Amino acid sequence: MKAVFTLTPAESRRLIGKAVAQMPEIKAALEKAYVIICGGTTNAFVAQEILGTREIDPGRFTAGTSAYGVLCVTDPQDRQPFPIVLYKGNVVNKTIREALDDFHIETVVIKGANAVDPEYNVGIITSGYDGGTVAATIGTVTHTGMNYIVPVGLEKLVPSVKDSAIYTGAKTFDYTMGADFGMYALVKAKVVTEIQALGILAGVEAKMVAAGGIAGSQGAVTLVAMGEKVNVEKAVTLVESIKGEPAITGVKGNCQTCRYPCVFRGKSEEELPPWLHG
Repeated sequence: MKAVFTLTPAESRRLIGKAVAQMPEIKAALEKAYVIICGGTTNAFVAQEILGTREIDPGRFTAGTSAYGVLCVTDPQDRQPFPIVLYKGNVVNKTIREALDDFHIETVVIKGANAVDPEYNVGIITSGYDGGTVAATIGTVTHTGMNYIVPVGLEKLVPSVKDSAIYTGAKTFDYTMGADFGMYALVKAKVVTEIQALGILAGVEAKMVAAGGIAGSQGAVTLVAMGEKVNVEKAVTLVESIKGEPAITGVKGNCQTCRYPCVFRGKSEEELPPWLHG
């Protein structure tokens, strides 16, 4: 049996969040070790599904955003606290470093991404001069063999993460409309897109066949799900249950006090173009 459907970015995030929460690696970590949920809009949906709450606001569960037509960094006072660190299923007051130092091989780090390519390599933007969350985690995770799970929607599909990373570098840009940045290229993470999510939750094979749209379907992906009738019907029921997921609203940083060398840095709201008013 074959079915086709289109998912908006918010619907995709809900689907991916549900799938990550059901992964065996997550269930093992919730029972025996740590689950470290780093900031990010997709990760907010993951946190909602793992914790069973909708109180986490995806638009504020992040530092860096692509919003209002630019790459931006939100002000700390506008964010919802992250990361969320769970130990044996309970939220604990520990830093990422403290959780990693209390070593458990079942510990999982969940990190969002800004790019994914057809080979499921992922690119993660860093606008922090210290390398951000990847720099704080990748050494320990890579060395020990812990699970690094990256939920990312196919709206972020690029031809090659390798090329994306090569072309970036904050101090190499002569002009930046938005925050300057570099990019990590990760090849060993466990990537969960809509395709893997449908496999996890419904046992179907899925292919992305189209993308984009208008009237709320900007960034949408169209997928074909294939498999045994019972599994495809399960996928359809799942998709029907998440249709209508509200679009994510977000905030932007204060251009007047921003530290990044964007062309709008230092400008008041009155001086910004109308399309950039958050």
